[in-house]
Order: sequence, then structure tokens, then C-alpha cells
Amino acid sequence: MRRILAVAVAAALPLLAQREHPSIGLWGGLGANLHAPDFSVNGIKYDRTATGLGWNIGAGVSFPVASWIGLGVRAGYTRLDAELKGSTADSLLQARLATVELFPHALLWTGRLYFPIGLEVGIPATASYERTGQAARDIPQSTTRLALSPGVGYALPLSSSVVLTPELSLRVPLSDVSGEWKPWKVTQPRLSVGLQFLLARAPEAPKPTPAAPVVSVTPGRLDEAGNFSAISRLRVEEVKLTEYFPLLPYVFFREQSRDMSEEYSLQAKGAFAADKLPMNALEVNRAVLDIVGERLQKYPMARLTLTGTTDGKQEARDPELPRRRAEAVREYLVNAWGISPERISVNARRMPEKPSTSTSPVPEDRRDGDAENRRVELSATMPEILAPLPLEAQRQRLVTPEVIAWKADLTAQSPVTSWELLLTQAGDTLEILRGSGAPSVQLWRVRPEALRAGEFPIEYLLRVTDANGRSAQTVGSLPVEYVSILRKRSEQLPDRTVTRFSLVLFDFDSDALTPENEQVLQTLVLPAITANSTVRIAGYTDRIGETNYNRELSLRRARRVRDWLAARVPTARYEIAGYGESVLLFDNNSPIGRQLCRTVQITIETPTGAP
Repeated sequence: MRRILAVAVAAALPLLAQREHPSIGLWGGLGANLHAPDFSVNGIKYDRTATGLGWNIGAGVSFPVASWIGLGVRAGYTRLDAELKGSTADSLLQARLATVELFPHALLWTGRLYFPIGLEVGIPATASYERTGQAARDIPQSTTRLALSPGVGYALPLSSSVVLTPELSLRVPLSDVSGEWKPWKVTQPRLSVGLQFLLARAPEAPKPTPAAPVVSVTPGRLDEAGNFSAISRLRVEEVKLTEYFPLLPYVFFREQSRDMSEEYSLQAKGAFAADKLPMNALEVNRAVLDIVGERLQKYPMARLTLTGTTDGKQEARDPELPRRRAEAVREYLVNAWGISPERISVNARRMPEKPSTSTSPVPEDRRDGDAENRRVELSATMPEILAPLPLEAQRQRLVTPEVIAWKADLTAQSPVTSWELLLTQAGDTLEILRGSGAPSVQLWRVRPEALRAGEFPIEYLLRVTDANGRSAQTVGSLPVEYVSILRKRSEQLPDRTVTRFSLVLFDFDSDALTPENEQVLQTLVLPAITANSTVRIAGYTDRIGETNYNRELSLRRARRVRDWLAARVPTARYEIAGYGESVLLFDNNSPIGRQLCRTVQITIETPTGAP
């Protein structure tokens, strides 16, 4: 019977189909009353196991806690009758026992099966006995029944709100029937059936749907400390520009090969002219051997030393590879430019004296460093051989600011998972920046050659998407002031000379000014600065390493150059910025591009008055 109670609670298990609802139920069943006495009455011993048939009825309620567990309680009436045989033939004792039971329990569910387990507490309702030829008497010192009850049941939904629950359980007694006649315990296996009725919970108030994100974006610039200030326009001015481009003293090679990287664009003698190269440091350095060959012809007293190196890993197994690489460079200069082999010395090292290495756990960073160590290093007895290459343009665009910071203001109730910033001008796409998470301040280096000639505004569209798939966007435009050389002349606008240097190249992960750097600053940069010049110094890095560290490294590089120049021309106006890898000057898939990114770019603007 008690088991039926368990069924009732288990029936509340209709949670089988709808476990999120509490339930009430009715149950009834039959039980086998297994008596185990061992006591004496008036000299008669009762110690034989006896069996009787009992029944039970009741009601219960259950409450779900989770999808696999619930709590319940049942109350009911149970019969535990049996006939005990004594030590004499006429000593039958008819025990009449009934309890009002309370059964708190837990319910464990797996599929349609459930497992009730709890403690039965039975308060005696009837506790009497009859012996042959005697009137009924009360059992002395009848006690409250305590029994541990495990069970198993099956929930069979009859409808959306009614569940039938057959159940098998066992009552294992923890107490005796009588405080005087003991030990006397009653074990009861039960087979019961319950009928459970689901109780619908009051409907929960619907959770408010998170609103779509709201976003806006403002163009601006960052100062030395990283503080943001908004800008109202982009100024594009046509100027006469002289730019000095550094020559990397390296030639990079393919892995485990004496063949130069396919990046190099080499030309035959007579077809090459350094002053016809595009005004781009990457393109200049792709022609480094032709520039060196042309200069060796111009300076016949100069001598060149070539030192081949390897990445120090797999390539180190071939000890002759560094020398073969140096010889390949010498062969090109001899065959293509007619340089006497006696003017070119060849050396070999396992690794460069200043290798490009990375402690980054990122495999791509380590591969980048290895690629830069597969090289031939160039050194000359005359500085003119590897001196920076000056190129001049009569009409070149200069933009202010050169790097625009886009600051997003975002309100979102759900996490933002992705963003996209589209920059266009007159229908032409200038740039598409993308990222995951919420957008922070994004930097964009304006490419003057990509802009239209005229006052066409920069249109921008920022779109963000949150975790619920909701999108929001904002649009706007940044006016462009375009000052052409023709406008300067017609409106008698003041002009200025502009000289740009990308000459100060730093060693890997270093902000130290080498003697070569100081020589460049002394002989080329200082003479271009006057008391009323504006000197803009921007520091950069390659992509190797952590983003925040690289930004700080680039700022240290810019400060180092600013301090050196300001100590010599303190009256000039200096502006510095450090962009790290957020603004990559050149393609970082190229070892040439990565080397050129370890730089400080110096732009000197000096007023010249009206033309």
C-alpha cells in the first residue's frame, strides 16, 4: 500500500511527459505482510515467520525539482495483518495491525521509469490480537512504525494531464511492532497502482525579448597617451613630396634552397633605373640587388661583404647552404651588373648575428621569424652603397590625419558577437574592417592613392550583430577637404614643403637607436627640420607578438626618435603616435614587409608662404 503511495508521488511523475508540473494522485494496492517474530507470551514462544495479505490506499502530491529529480509526500492507510503460530498446536495469534502512514520521498526519473525512495512513518490505527478462544486484546506498547522504502515504477500517460503509475516497492522495517513483544518486525513488498493528475502552474510572465543593439561611431584620432579626440574632416592636400626609402641590408631565400625569394623583381643591366621606381618602400626593396649593383658601378672603390645564414633548424643540417646563398647573390651581381668578383667577399653563419626570433606560443609567429633568418646580409665599405633611396613626386597627396580612429558607442542587452565597418567614397570601397566581439577603437591608415580627386566625403557604415542574431547599424560621412596645387595657386594659399623619412629601422623587438639610425637622423633628417617645422613621428611594428605589447613598443620607438630630434631642434613642433600592428604599413606575409614595418615614419612639414 505504501508502495502505492510511492506510486502516487511517482505518478506525479507524469512529468514523464510534463515534468515541469506538480501533481496530485490517488493510489491503492496489495502487499505481502512478512512477519518475523521472536517473543514469548504467557510461556508460549512465537518465532516462526508468518505471511499475511494486506492492502493500502492513499493520496499524494509531488513537485519537480529538475528534469530528473522531484520531491513528494504521500499519506494513506495500510493493513499489516497476519496469523502467528506459537510453540503449541492451539497457540495461534491473529495479529490485526493497521497504520496511518506518511511517506516523504524523493523521485528519480530516467525516461518513463522512476525510482521513489524515502522513509515511511506509520502511526498505529489498529494494534490488537486474538488467541484461540479469547477475546481481542491490544498489543502492548504498540510503536510508531519506521521503514525504509525503495521502489521502481512506470509512468504511462493517459492524457495530457492524467498519468497511470504501476509501482513495485519494498518496506524494510527499522522498528518493532511492540515495545514489549520484540523483536517483531514486518517487511512488506507492495504492488500498487496510482492515478496522477497534473496541476498546471500559473503561466510565467513572458521574458522580455532583448532589444536589438544600438550603435554609433565617431571618427577621430589618438594622441600620444592613447586618448581619443573627434575630427570634423579629412584634409587631402597635393604637395611636392620628397621621400627617403630605406634599403634593407638583407636578401631573403626560400626554405632549404639557394634560390632567392620570388618577391624580388630583378632587371637586366641597362633596363633598370632607381629613380623610376614607385614611391613604395616594399617595391624599392624588391629591387635592392639592382640598386646595389647600380651603385657598385658608380663607386668602383666600394667593396661588398655577403654573409649567408639559415633558420638554425632543419636548414642547419646542411652546413654549406649559407655559403651557397651568399654565392648566389654574388653571381647575380657579377653576371647581371658586371661587378668584379674580387670586390665581393663571401661569408657564412649558421644563424644571423641578430636573428628574428619570437617567444610567442603562436606557431605563425615562429614561422615568420624562421623565414626572416633564411637570408644573406649585405655590408659595404662605403655608406653610399646601402644609403636610403630618395624619390621625388611633383604632385603627391598628403592626408591629415594619416590614421583615423573609429570609436564605437554601443548599447546592447545581449553580447555582441561580430562587427563590420565599411568605408567608401563615391561608391568605391576603400576598406572593410571586421572583427568578433564588441568593436573597440579601430584604426584605419588612409591610402591617399585610393582617394578620389575632389571633395567627396568618406561614407562609413558600422554593423554589429549580437548573440541572438539581431543586427544594428549606423551610417555617416566624414567631409573631405581637397586642396589641389591648382587651388593653392588660384586662391593664393600658403604652400609647404613635405619630406618623409621611413629610414629608422629597428631590430626585432627593440626600440634602441643603432649607430646607423643615428647617422641617418644626423645626415638626412636634421637638415630638413627648421624652427617652424611640424614633425610628425609615427611608430609601427610587424604582426609578430601580442597586440598591446606591440603598440607600446611602437610608441617607445617614436618617443626615442622624438627625444633625439628635440634635443637638437627644440623649437620645432613634434607630434608622435604609436600604432603597433593595428596599422600594418606593408604586407606582413612578406619577410621584406615585416622588416620594413619595424620603423618610425617621420613626416616634416615646413611652410614656404604663398606660391
